[in-house]
Amino acid sequence: MMTTANQRITARTVTVVASLALLAACSGGDPSEPPEDATAQAGGDLVMAVQDDPVCLDPQQVTLTTALNIGRQLTDSLLDQDPETGEIVPWLAEGYETNDDLTEFTFTLRDGVTFSDDTPLTAETVVKNFDALSELGSTAPLASQYLAGYSGAEAVDESTVRVTFEAPNAAFLQGATTITLGLVSDATTELSAEERCQQVVGTGPFVLDSYTPNNSVEISKREGYDWASELREHDGEAHLDTVTFPVVPENGVRAGGLGTGEFDMIQTLPAVDEPRFTTDEYRIYARANPGVAHSLVPNTERPIVSDPAVREAMILGTDREEFIAIAGWSQSVPASGPLTSATPGFVSQAEALTHDPEQAAAVLEDAGWVMGADGVREKDGEPLTVSVTAFYGQDILESVQAQLAEIGLDLQINSVTAGEFFGAIAEDDYDFLGAGLTQTDPDVLRAMFSVDAVSPWAVVDDPELEEMLQEQTRLADPEERQQVIADIQAYLIDNAYIVPLFEPMQVHASVADVSGLTFDSSSRIHLYDVRFN
Repeated sequence: MMTTANQRITARTVTVVASLALLAACSGGDPSEPPEDATAQAGGDLVMAVQDDPVCLDPQQVTLTTALNIGRQLTDSLLDQDPETGEIVPWLAEGYETNDDLTEFTFTLRDGVTFSDDTPLTAETVVKNFDALSELGSTAPLASQYLAGYSGAEAVDESTVRVTFEAPNAAFLQGATTITLGLVSDATTELSAEERCQQVVGTGPFVLDSYTPNNSVEISKREGYDWASELREHDGEAHLDTVTFPVVPENGVRAGGLGTGEFDMIQTLPAVDEPRFTTDEYRIYARANPGVAHSLVPNTERPIVSDPAVREAMILGTDREEFIAIAGWSQSVPASGPLTSATPGFVSQAEALTHDPEQAAAVLEDAGWVMGADGVREKDGEPLTVSVTAFYGQDILESVQAQLAEIGLDLQINSVTAGEFFGAIAEDDYDFLGAGLTQTDPDVLRAMFSVDAVSPWAVVDDPELEEMLQEQTRLADPEERQQVIADIQAYLIDNAYIVPLFEPMQVHASVADVSGLTFDSSSRIHLYDVRFN
C-alpha cells in the first residue's frame, strides 16, 4: 500500500471517528479563519500565555499538554491525520507501505527537508530517532507505547526506512502522525534525556530561541521552511515572526491579560470567563481530547482501593451531569465510558454510569462498610478514606468529593505539581489519579492499564484484561479489533477499574485580530497558519 503526496489514505486502524468541529466565536464562522473583510498581515510577534511550566520541551519525552503544544511548533512528523475524518496523509514521508500483519512499515521520505541545524532528514536519522526512543523507555512513556514490540529500523536507502516490530502493532501508523513521534536531529538523539529537554532541534516551522523555567519560552520563524502537511492552510514559512509563551498559572491573570491586550492568545480559557470572551472582540477555539476520559484511575494494590465494592460505589455515587453544570464548563460533557467520544472505537457505557447514590450505599453496606457517627463509613475500624492525586481539575474534584461524602466516602484531594504527579506514577504512590490520557488511537487503554506498559497509570493486575489489551494490538482486521476494544471498555466499567468523570476539552481564546489556530488529531495546537489580520 504505497501513497504519494497527492493521495489521501485512510489508516487501517481507524474504525470510528467522531467529527468535532472547532467552535466559532459569536461573530460566526470558523475561528481559525479571518473575517471576510480582513487582510492577513505578514509577520508579527504573538504572545500566548500558557497555564503551566512545560518542564521539558522534548516532545518525544513529555505528556504535559503545554509542553506538547509548544513542541508541536518545533517538530514535524512522518505522517499527519485529519482531525475530523481520521484520514492519514503524507508529511515528512511522502508515502508508506505496510505488510499484511502490521509488523513492518516502510516510509519513503520527501526530498529537501532539513532540521534547524541545517542537517538533512535522511533514513538514518529516522532510524536514530526510533532507536533512541526505544532506549529512553519509561522516560518517554507515550512514545514507548507507540513503539511496543519494536525490534528495529533500517535505512533501505537514503530516503527509505523500514520499521519492524516483533508482533503486530495496529497503533503505530496513527502514532507516526503525533508530536510524540515527531522527528529530531541526529545531534538531539545523541543528547541525554535531560539535555534534550532544553535543546530540541526539529524540522518544524519554528525554532527554539530560549526557555526560562517557570517564566517563558520563546520561538521564532524557521527561515526556508517549505514542507508543511497538506492539511495546513498555506505553504512556505510560518506567518508569524515570533511567539512568546509566558507561563501564567493563575486563571484570572491569563484571562485578565487577554482582556487588557497584554496577551494576544491564552491557553485554557477558564470556564467562568467564557461568557466574557464570547463576543465579536475575541475568538474561542475548542476541541475535545481523544483518549481516556478525565477519570479517577485506581491503584488496586492499596487495601481500600482493592475492594471492588468501593470502586463500584464511587461510580454509582458520582453525578457527572451535576459537576459539569457546577463548574460551568459549556465546552465539556460528562464522560460516558473509559474513552472519550472523540476517540476511534468509542462505545458508550452510559447505562452503567447512572448516578444512583442509594444503590451505592447498598453496595457499601453489603461489603461491610458501616456508616460512622462522623458521616464516614468504616470497616474493621478502618475509615473509608481514599485520596486522589491531581495537578488540575480542582473544581471538578471538589464537586466529586462532596458527592461521595453523601454515601459516606471521604475523598481527600492531593493537589500536586505536574512533576510530582508523574513522580507519584513512577512510584505507584497514590490511591487514585485524577487525570485523563490523550491519544487518538484506542490503544491508549493499553498504555493506561497494561502491566506490560512502560509506565501505566492504573495499577490493575487482571490476566483477562491484560489478554484483551494485548490482543487488540495484534489484530490487523479493523472489525475484529473494534470488537475487542468494545469488550475492553465494558470490562473496565463492569469491574470498576476506572471512575470516568468528564471529557476534557482544549479551549483557547484570542483577540479578534488573530486567527488561524488549528488542532491536530490529538487536540494539540498548530500555530503555523496563525496570523494577525
